[in-house]
Amino acid sequence: MRRDDVLMTLRPLRLLTVASAVLALALPAAGMAATGDVTTDRGVVQSVSVESGQIVLRALDGSVVSFAVSPSTRVKLNGVRVALADIQPGFVAGVVHDGAAPAVLIRAFGKPAKVTDRGVVTALTRSSITLQTADGVTVTIALDPSTQFRRLGLPAKRFLARPGALVGVTHAVDGPAKVVNIVKRARA
Repeated sequence: MRRDDVLMTLRPLRLLTVASAVLALALPAAGMAATGDVTTDRGVVQSVSVESGQIVLRALDGSVVSFAVSPSTRVKLNGVRVALADIQPGFVAGVVHDGAAPAVLIRAFGKPAKVTDRGVVTALTRSSITLQTADGVTVTIALDPSTQFRRLGLPAKRFLARPGALVGVTHAVDGPAKVVNIVKRARA
């Protein structure tokens, strides 16, 4: 094959690639234009209500704005898709909406609050750990595959957190345990 023949064969392929790229960029814009005046409001989250389907932001100018949230609203926290209940007051958020219609997308950024519960282990299962705190309150915390067990700051075996051990469990509010720190092992 001659060089001119090769170039003639590649030219339609290049045109097709460019046309595909232009079409890929134009489709999302056409979809947004079809929905009307889609705008993004940004601010600090003041409150979130899953029951009433609403999120309230305080904008930089000090105004307070509330937005309806529907089951079809996409919610992301730090770029990861989450449930609306994972968004907490104090997070920074952008709400994409079309006028008074429910929000299309909520993009929030923030560090979820962590809690450390300390107590004596009364039960350890594959999916949870139950503690008796010094106040006599029983607390059950979910465990997941990413939960780390540590003793004296070093990785430890899960069985060291058996009933009778004194532990501190760090977890997000209403979330699974991130770290189970074994303070004192149970007697054998």
